[in-house]
Amino acid sequence: MSQEAYTPGVLSVGIEPHLFVVFGGTGDLARQMLLPALFQLLRRREFHDSVELLAVATRPMSDAEYRKMAVEALAEAGVPDCEEWAERHLRYQSIKDGFEALRERIEEIEAAEGLDGNRAFYLAIPPAVFDDTVDGLGKSGAFSGGGWTRVVVEKPFGFDLDSAHHLNALLHDWLDESQIFRIDHYLAKETVQNLLALRFANPLFESSWSRDRIDSVQITVAEDFGIGSRAGYFDKAGIVRDIIQNHALQVLTLVAMEPPVKATSDAIRDEKVKVLRAMYPVDPTAAVRGQYGEGEVGGEKAAAYLEEEGVGDGSTTETYAAFKFEIDNWRWKGVPFYVRTGKRLKRRVTQVSVVFKEPPVFLFSIDGPCSMHPNVFDIRLQPEEGFALSFEMKVPGEGYDLRTQRLRFDYDEEFGELPGAYFTLLADVMIGDQTLFVRSDEVEEAWRIVAPVLDPGTTPDLYEAGSWGPARAEELLGRSGRQWQTPDF
Repeated sequence: MSQEAYTPGVLSVGIEPHLFVVFGGTGDLARQMLLPALFQLLRRREFHDSVELLAVATRPMSDAEYRKMAVEALAEAGVPDCEEWAERHLRYQSIKDGFEALRERIEEIEAAEGLDGNRAFYLAIPPAVFDDTVDGLGKSGAFSGGGWTRVVVEKPFGFDLDSAHHLNALLHDWLDESQIFRIDHYLAKETVQNLLALRFANPLFESSWSRDRIDSVQITVAEDFGIGSRAGYFDKAGIVRDIIQNHALQVLTLVAMEPPVKATSDAIRDEKVKVLRAMYPVDPTAAVRGQYGEGEVGGEKAAAYLEEEGVGDGSTTETYAAFKFEIDNWRWKGVPFYVRTGKRLKRRVTQVSVVFKEPPVFLFSIDGPCSMHPNVFDIRLQPEEGFALSFEMKVPGEGYDLRTQRLRFDYDEEFGELPGAYFTLLADVMIGDQTLFVRSDEVEEAWRIVAPVLDPGTTPDLYEAGSWGPARAEELLGRSGRQWQTPDF
């Protein structure tokens, strides 16, 4: 099924002609994600001939040379027949010529194409050059084109609370918050967005969504691969900065938020921030850090983290983390939120498991032993997107032998292939919808929450590649008689 069959709402407002400027235009993110998503997006009639693209990077290169590279990258991504589009809409500028030269090139393109000064800047750049890039664009006047200006910022947004506060202040020197789009691609997944629909369009769930009915909430963000070519970044950051502070906490806020007063970006983000403000910083005694050793993943031998290329000798960087979070508000007081994430785990899966309380009186052990499991609502965010509700049923025959059964919904069976996250996010930037982007106070609150465990100065527990993590992660739940839900439909 084509994307046009199930994403019309994304494009339901008018698209104003503008210039889309991609910094880091020769990098992996641009080649593998941004260019394919932009091509798929811009060939739609709503965007066709409305958007011109200018790639910016340090490498000296002509327009023709960049177009050739872009067409090859698109072909590798499975997007053929894009030569005509690239020739018509794609240009390149080296930032080594300076920011003044970039501004002049922007104005030249706008004059040639009859654009009105609307500009979007996508900063797919390393953190080390972020300050200079934002200042250079601001001082050169590139942010002042006479139309609207929007700036997209890729993660990581800061390294801790102080650095995030600094980056926010830097952006606010040149832009107001309505112009800043801090991107978290997890928020653009259809299944993540559907959390709002499940919560607030179905009284069946919302009426049970509280401490009175829910025992605990578990969020698993598991990856079966290692760090690949990212050792230079990852070995300094670790998985708490890479996953917990952004992706995992964003999903948590959508699960825990109150109903917004209306379905607008500010109203939704207001409620997400309220959740974060009600959360205590992580208690280090309720935190587990791990690092993968050798093992087998998917039938193939996997090297230990310390053997990965680019990892420092004796590195204590965590590749696994499991935390217990608490939300001190009326709805969730006393309900633990368990979050775990890791690399080289048993399988790749992102899932939310809402575990309901068991009946106050167990009726079915009168005639002898009878096992019973809690009702669990599993929301699979990736892959095999969908959700499943488990419940207990009596097995035919004498006595009350219970068996767990599932009701399941599968997105792929109903809608076909879902749109990519960057397809949705880029469309939202172009129409100016900030709902799926992270606000400055969200970022800083998330850093506050994980601050106590960012640099613990301790050696992480070793776990075998291909497992579900270190043994102490099981103990984290076992202390209260709970256990991790197996992420398997």
